[in-house]
Formats: sequence, structure tokens, C-alpha cells
Amino acid sequence: MMKPLFRRYARLHLVGIGGVGMEGLAYVLQAKGCQVSGSDRSPSRAVDQLRRAGIQVGGEHRAEQVQGCDLVVYSAAVPVDNVELVAAGQLGIPVVGRAQLLGELTRPYWTIAVAGSHGKTTTSAMMASILRCAGSDASALIGGWLEGKVAAWLGEGELFVVEADEYQRSFLQLRPQGAIVTTVDAEHLDCYRDLAEVEDTFQLFLGALPFYGHCVMGADDPGVRRLLPRMERPVLTYGLGSGNQVRAEELQTHAWGSAFTVVGGTEEWGRVELRVPGLHNVRNALAAAAMAQLLEIDFAAVAEGLGSFSGVGRRFERRGELQGILVVDDYAHHPAEITATLEAARGTGRRVVAVFQPHLYSRTRALLREFAQSLQAADQVFLTAIYGAREEAQADVDAGQIVQLMRVSGYQQVEYVPQLDDLPEKLLASCRPGDLVLIMGAGDVDWVADGLLAALGSKIG
Repeated sequence: MMKPLFRRYARLHLVGIGGVGMEGLAYVLQAKGCQVSGSDRSPSRAVDQLRRAGIQVGGEHRAEQVQGCDLVVYSAAVPVDNVELVAAGQLGIPVVGRAQLLGELTRPYWTIAVAGSHGKTTTSAMMASILRCAGSDASALIGGWLEGKVAAWLGEGELFVVEADEYQRSFLQLRPQGAIVTTVDAEHLDCYRDLAEVEDTFQLFLGALPFYGHCVMGADDPGVRRLLPRMERPVLTYGLGSGNQVRAEELQTHAWGSAFTVVGGTEEWGRVELRVPGLHNVRNALAAAAMAQLLEIDFAAVAEGLGSFSGVGRRFERRGELQGILVVDDYAHHPAEITATLEAARGTGRRVVAVFQPHLYSRTRALLREFAQSLQAADQVFLTAIYGAREEAQADVDAGQIVQLMRVSGYQQVEYVPQLDDLPEKLLASCRPGDLVLIMGAGDVDWVADGLLAALGSKIG
């Protein structure tokens, strides 16, 4: 008889282990009894935490680090010519992408896959919070941080909540029994031709659901609405629009949260109080509540799980307040996300000073006008240089082009500050008591929050 997968491949090496998705995978594999090691060239809090957990992490990629491993796993950010991947191939060690291993890891479970261009991390975390309150002891692998730790754990129950990423069609490796699709947008256009191809791929993802599976979709979103007529299975829709099957009624919003009654069809399920702001989070909560209803979870656990949820790291995260200036950090890196995040910021009643670091040259080039339009919801804007991440620098696009488009449209309260290090002092000179400084981007711009708070603290001293 063949050994179970993670007994045959008990020693795993993760290349690019410091990324949030790989970090979470490492903890889950360790909990399954695997011997896990990894490598990452970027020093980070994640690498420090992995080492404290007993996982050996090399600070450089070196061929000798894969010797003795049963399996080498790489993240989507790792190039195919990476020295460790090449060495593994030469040694006859199997090499797989994170997405493929995630598909195998979740296969024995009743998997709830949360997909969507925007909102999937928060929705996944809300779903996991509901399941915790329901006593299901579910497993979870989510691309974000909860209370300072990556949101990944292995439970004893049959359910597994996983964030399903459409980048490089990774989510097609999953075979979930339940799927949530929050939004379908023109995202990751470095690996999709256009929005139509993105929509086609989401249809393929949902087509993998079994006949007994559950499908929940956010029909407030135009991309989801275009997809709905192509669905060959029952779908439970949610959103704020009256045509949705699951809706929020008697909605009351305030600066840092909301309260509403969840209604399914003509039936009131119950009242929810959220501790995270913005209408986008009301929709995220409705998605999790809709899936919970399909799983026959008592609404008391739904209300408790959503009510106790305090947010995911870098999702409108309050980093501190000094001299009356509130500093908030957010992962928003797409125009739709910027729009939703700025809407939440404006709901606080404060003057909003936005800092934005574009992420990827390809995304910036494709969405220059959309970025310029979405950022104008702030009272004042600072842009810094593009964070290239996996892409080489490209001379034909820069963040200054967004600034030019904003000024041409009549918005003048915008400045391009190419050097990240210069932003704290710029902000210190521009901000006044009562302001909300909103730092947005998927790169390393979150450092600016620390820098600004340190500068404000020094000014007090």
C-alpha cells in the first residue's frame, strides 16, 4: 500500500518561504508532522517568526540547501531558473509550485475556497472566525495576518478554509466543495490578456465544484453579474442591492464599523455588528454569512464570529495616533480597492491624506487613468515610486504619470515623492491634528507608517 502523501514527502523545502502564502503553508505542513525548511533573500518579520517556530530558513538561495529533501516547493514569485530549483532537478527531487501542493493538501478536506479580485483575504478570515465560533475546529490557510500572526492553522475538523488566488490561475489546482467569489475585475493583467480571460478562468474555477457543492457570489459586482448567466449550478447571491438573495437591511454605518440585519430571501436571519469599517466589509460579511447558512451553521455563531472579527493586518489597520494624527495602513493596490478604502476613510469625518505606492509596472501601465481617478477621493495625495516586486524596472512607466493625469483633470493637491525615505518628513510638514494618513500599497510602503509615527513621537519629545 502506498504511504500517505506527507509521509512519502516528509521533508519539504520552501523556496521564497517569507511570503505570506508560503509562511502559512510552512506552519500547516509543520503541524502535519513534516520537517520543513526554506529560503528567502529578504529579511522580514515572517522569517524571524518561522525561525522561532523551529523552521530552518536560509537567508540566501543556495543549491546545497535542497540536499536531503523529499520535495521542493516554490512560490509564484520565484523564477524557474532559481538555483535551488535547478539543483533539485539535477538531484531528482520533485519540484512543485505552491498552488499544486495546496491542492493536494486540501484534497482530503471539505474545502471552502474564497476567490475574487478583491476582498478574498478578509472574507476568508471572517469565514474562519464564524467556523471557530461554531466549534468546527476547521483548518485555514489565508494570505493575511490576524493579531500579528499569519492566518494559518491545522484543525481536527473536516472543513478547510483557503484563500484561492487567481494569479497564474493558481486556484484551478483546487477542488473545493464550497466556493465564494467576491469580485471579478481586470487584475493580474501580466498573466491574463484581458478582463474576458479573467472571467473565463473564474468560470473554470467554479466549474470544478461537485454537483453537491455550494456556490456563493457577490452580485453587486459587475464582473460577477456577467458571469452569473454562464453558471450551470445553483448560486446564492449576496450584496447590498435589492435583487440579491442574501442582503443587508436596516444598515447603520459609523466611522469604525456597521450594524445590519442579514436577510435571506424574505427571512430575517439576524442582526450583525461589525468592528471593521466600510461597505466593502459589509459585503464581505454577507459572503461569509451566506456560506455559513449553506453549511447549516446556527446564526448565533455567525453573529458572534463576525462581531468578534477585528480585521486582517494591513486592511485598514490603525497603526497609531500621535498629536491628533491617525495613521492607517492598507494593502489596497488596485483602483477598486483604493476607492473602497478611501470611502471607509472618509466615513471617519477626518481630512484624508493618502500615500500610495503603485505595485508592479504592468498593473500601473494598464490602469494609469483608473489610479488617477480613484485617488482623487482623498484631500491630499502623495505618490512614491513603483514597487516592481517580481518585475524588472520598465522605463516607460512611473508613478509620476499618475500625478500628471491627476493634475490635468484639475486635482492639484498631489505630489510625487520618488524616495520612500522622504515621505515621513513630507507628511510631518503637511499634516495637522485631526488628519487621517492612509498608507496604501502591496509593496514595502507600510514602513512609512512606522517612520511617520517615529517622527511624530520625536516632535513631541
